[in-house]
Amino acid sequence: MYCCQWHLDIPYGRQADAVRIMTAWGRDKMTHSEFRRAKGARLMAGHIGDSASHIIDEYLFETLADFEAALAGMGQPVFKPHSDALAPLIVPGTQEWKVYRLLG
Repeated sequence: MYCCQWHLDIPYGRQADAVRIMTAWGRDKMTHSEFRRAKGARLMAGHIGDSASHIIDEYLFETLADFEAALAGMGQPVFKPHSDALAPLIVPGTQEWKVYRLLG
């Protein structure tokens, strides 16, 4: 099992906007892409230690192939409005995927 996290930072005071966009995008991912293969998903924000401007979009996949299939579908036109809406809120250079293999 793999925990796949998309990390990004947003400007101070824009958390509600980013969460609204990412929540709508998440619904569309589950409906229109292979993100439906995810065994779980959640959206998190920093609270203690990490800034509240740090957001993590997390998914659990059985295999890396499932994760790769999910990512491959993100070029579909249905996702462009979400990407376009979120792009101005991402602090340049802060977005990255981190993938962890779950043990036990």
